[in-house]
Parts: sequence; C-alpha cells; structure tokens
Amino acid sequence: MNILLGISLSSKNFKFIGKLLKSLEELEIPNNYRVKFIFIAEKKNFIYSNIIKRKLLKKKTQILFASKQGIPQSRNLFLKYVRNHASKYAGFLDDDCIVPKKWLKNMIRFIKKTNTDIAGGPQFHLVKNKFYLKLFKLLEPNRKHEEEVTWVATNNSFFKSIILKKNNIVFDEKMKNIGGSDQLFFKNLNYIQFKCMWNLKSPVIENIQINRENIYWFLKRNLRYGYSGNYIDKKIYGLWLGAVINLLKLNYLLFISIIFFFMLF
Repeated sequence: MNILLGISLSSKNFKFIGKLLKSLEELEIPNNYRVKFIFIAEKKNFIYSNIIKRKLLKKKTQILFASKQGIPQSRNLFLKYVRNHASKYAGFLDDDCIVPKKWLKNMIRFIKKTNTDIAGGPQFHLVKNKFYLKLFKLLEPNRKHEEEVTWVATNNSFFKSIILKKNNIVFDEKMKNIGGSDQLFFKNLNYIQFKCMWNLKSPVIENIQINRENIYWFLKRNLRYGYSGNYIDKKIYGLWLGAVINLLKLNYLLFISIIFFFMLF
C-alpha cells in the first residue's frame, strides 16, 4: 500500500533541508507499506533537486515544480498528485521540521484505532530563549489526545487518501499572503462530515528559527491570525454569522492578552 507525503520547499528554510532529509531517511515504515516523498518547489531549484536525490533514494522521492509561487498553490499541486495516484494514506509536513522515527507508525496506528479520516499532531519548537518558548506554546492549540477537532495544520497532518476522491476541496489561493489556508482547507473537509482528531503521540519538531525570537514577529503573526481567522469564519459560516463569531473571538483574545500582559510583569 502506498503512502504519499507532501513537503513544500522554500528558499528561507534551505538551511534545514539536511536535518529534514536525515529524519525522513530514518523514518520507520510499517511492513506492506511504501512511502513516497513528494517535494514541491516554487521554482526549478536544481540545488534542492540534487541534494534530495543524493540524500534519499530516487525511488522514494519526486519533485514537482509549481508554476505559481505561494504555499497554497504548492499544496494544491500535491492534492492534484494524490487525486491522480493510488495511495492508502497521504499527509503534509513542513520543510523546517525534524520527523521522529515513530511518527508514521504512530499515525497509522492512530487512524486505525480511532477510525478517523484526518489526524494531526503537535509541533514542538527548538527555542533557545525560555520567554519566547512560552510565546510559541501560546500559539499552539491546546488539545487532548484523541480529541475531535475541526482542523489540523499542514506542519503535521495525515489522512486517508480516499477523502480527496470524494470532493474537489482545495487550498484557497487568495490566502497566499495572510496564511491560514490549511485551517480553512481542513475545516471545509470537517464541515462535510470528515472526522478529524488530535494525535499527541505523533509530534514533529521545528528547527530553531532565531529570526522569530522577537516581539515584532509575534505581533505580526497574531495580526495575520486575526485577519485569516476573520476570512475563514466568513467563508464557512457566511458574512453575518462569521462576523458575530469573530466578535466573540476578539473579546476572548483581548481578555487572554490582558491576563498574559500582567503575568509578564
């Protein structure tokens, strides 16, 4: 049985490609399964191609080149590949992560046990500064093991390939510059009754991003979250109900922000 794993490549994360490929090479694959890693590049980057083919077996990999630049466009290219090729499972990973050896086995075991259609897991951050580590933890969703959720992120997601054969849902390319297209994508799948659950036993690890260890980056990230959240709610629930939901969220986040501000001092 085939498993397809999609990884979008970006030049800003080029420095992490060696660690990612090493973790993928060491990934434990269950018997009777074959894994193919589909790397999606925004443009024809032959440096990526040579490194990937040298580090991983050629039969395990394929590199697709997106005609348009942008993360949603790259993800849609992978969806098209999955829909046109036979596979049992598929999933997304980020190019700046390290994938633990047991990740795949735990994901397959989890989906079989819970009979969920989609599974997602946490992302742990390698952060030097303890203060910024706390901020990163605030950005991550606080979920329990085997909890039913409405969405997961493409930095750590795994699903039954058949769910893509039953619809034409894709990543919204209008969200290229604000982020959050993965949240909308999985929420749309969940909205049409595909079960989505949280698997704490299959985390991935994000490499150290020194440029993110500053307040400005977090403020900018939160503004993007707010804008994309507004867009997502209106897309799913309509203009008026989406606006009400966003107002409630705004008041809740404002309350949490005030509490966190006082905790800092």
